[in-house]
Amino acid sequence: MSVRSMRLPQDLIPAAEMLVKTFQYPDHPEWGVQSDEQEQLVGTVRRLRGIWPLVRAIQLVSPSVRDLMRGFVAVEDGRLVGATIAQRVGTTSMWYIGTVGVLPEYRGRGIARQIVTATLDMMRTRGGTQVHLGVIDGNSPAQSLYRSLGFVEYGGSTRFSRSQGGPVNRLPLPPGYEESRLAEFDWRTRYELDRRIVPAAIQDFEPITPARYRTPLPLHAFAVLFRFAENTRDTDIVVRRSSDRVVVARVGWSIVKRGKGMNAIRVRLDPSHADLAPYAVHRALAEVLARSPEFRVDLFVPNWIPGVAGEAQALGFVRRTSGNSMGMKL
Repeated sequence: MSVRSMRLPQDLIPAAEMLVKTFQYPDHPEWGVQSDEQEQLVGTVRRLRGIWPLVRAIQLVSPSVRDLMRGFVAVEDGRLVGATIAQRVGTTSMWYIGTVGVLPEYRGRGIARQIVTATLDMMRTRGGTQVHLGVIDGNSPAQSLYRSLGFVEYGGSTRFSRSQGGPVNRLPLPPGYEESRLAEFDWRTRYELDRRIVPAAIQDFEPITPARYRTPLPLHAFAVLFRFAENTRDTDIVVRRSSDRVVVARVGWSIVKRGKGMNAIRVRLDPSHADLAPYAVHRALAEVLARSPEFRVDLFVPNWIPGVAGEAQALGFVRRTSGNSMGMKL
């Protein structure tokens, strides 16, 4: 068995096919990659593979884009048996490990430790100072591995899914607030809201800095290409206090444009304005169901945002997993 850097685009499709098999948990089927997620993942990777010459052209002029998809693979007898996928966060020195997977029949041989260690070493050589990742609460082997490498827990979130239920109506916006569309690359509004509302304990591991939100033109171009690969249409709105125009919530939804997949909604809410939770969840879910009622809807809720989880469950969302955020200094 050997460990090497991920080769792109050659490894894209083999890695995706391997990871679909990896993320299955017989004792916890709700943790696993569902059939609609599999179709969406494979479709995204195939489309990304097809437009890779355009991605490569952007990478040639942008170091930031080159760091958006790096990782390592473990290979045995010509077969990918493990992989990590990591990315730099914006143009910061922070990194995020989005994927760590080893095929079930190859576990217990230290492969995950080898590929994660190689990934951390790569980040250090590229000027990384911090890294974070997410792990399912209850996945003890993964949590133990990360702790042994120096990661500590600092936050968490809950994933909800809604696959059944009828249409949902939008609620009226409560008095004292106003809503407007958020431009796709309006980084400052996102930055200022998060800087104000994200707890200090979270910001210790995920600092809120302009470099995390403000993206240069090459990253804009990559974002457009990646949305094409994902086959989704994204929309975000913000809610402001009428009295001083301060943004207190960001609400968004992603809708599958064609074919198979799943939809998603997202809510970023100032905890001091928890009264907006019903409006925010209804607003996003109504938009999705009006345009794409046949697909499942996912929602991730950070544990520090109150009210959203309860409102989601009242609308038919079911808790799927709880996740822990873990981070370390490099």
